[in-house]
Amino acid sequence: MSIPNPAEGAQGRPASFPYTLAIFATVLYFALVVCAFGFVSLLTDTDVVPQADAGPLVGPVATASAVVTVLLYLLGIGRRYLRDLHEAIAASIGDPVRLPLGRSVLIGIVSYVVYVLAGAIAYSIVTAEVFTIVLFAAGSALSGYAIAVGVLAAAVSVVYMLVLGSGGEHPARPLWPWER
Repeated sequence: MSIPNPAEGAQGRPASFPYTLAIFATVLYFALVVCAFGFVSLLTDTDVVPQADAGPLVGPVATASAVVTVLLYLLGIGRRYLRDLHEAIAASIGDPVRLPLGRSVLIGIVSYVVYVLAGAIAYSIVTAEVFTIVLFAAGSALSGYAIAVGVLAAAVSVVYMLVLGSGGEHPARPLWPWER
């Protein structure tokens, strides 16, 4: 019988596994967004920010806002997952931990809205005109770039939750022969 290590969570995983996985999923999301922007730009022969007076920071600010939104969402899911897992272990019940896969649509919508609004606010700051928020938001809301941001956020959150929940009976770290 082995002595439980408090630094490890259930199933032999380190307690930081959901958080580390969330960071990797966020980096994946950012890479996919950059890739999607490249393909949309190539296929439609448009710029990510079509307004010439927008400056070089409007697009990165909007993208960074969406990436931070996805990161915070995934960290929240990981925190809830760990809490539920510890409660299930303490209560000695099977596997009651459920991951909210249906909420992936919600994070897709939220990241889409954050992308559009952050870009609109950044554009209005650059142009120093308040009314441009509405014009920029209306122009970018139906662009392929904003849609790609939302769809990829939903897809990455589904994959994150599937990887998080697929722990199975085997620990996530290799075991020494005396630990088996």
